[in-house]
Amino acid sequence: MAKQPEYRLQVLLDVRQRKKEAAEKALGAALAAHQAELDKQQQMEAELARMVAKREQRRREYAEKAMRGEMSARDVAGAQTYVERLEEQEAVQKSAIEAQKAVVADRQREVDAARAALVEATRELKALEKHKEKVIDDWKKGVQAKEEEAMDELAQQIFLKGDRY
Repeated sequence: MAKQPEYRLQVLLDVRQRKKEAAEKALGAALAAHQAELDKQQQMEAELARMVAKREQRRREYAEKAMRGEMSARDVAGAQTYVERLEEQEAVQKSAIEAQKAVVADRQREVDAARAALVEATRELKALEKHKEKVIDDWKKGVQAKEEEAMDELAQQIFLKGDRY
């Protein structure tokens, strides 16, 4: 059998393979960045929950002390100011969480774009691979047809000579 010819679009096939590999890496990086930002958001939300719990605990403590008469009017006002400051810190944390949610949404859009790029690169690569397979199949069919033609010619020559033993 004859040697298989080189695929004339092999360079383009190699380029598309590298493009697909680059798209896979980009998707991996985008997924990692998204996960990191999501983890950061979850940590911020956990911190907010701790802040709320701390504020509620302080409020209860101050209320109990006030009911027992252990706090003066100045202490009650100071406690109220402290609780208000904790609420302000919670509000700052909530706005930081909202900003982080926007970052997470941006990272999700990047993941979606990277995923779409990978799908496109894979589609382009598969199309070229199918073309290469078709070219190889056509070449094999041509070689097989030539071999069959040669065999038919040989059989015809043998028949015409009248192979007499």
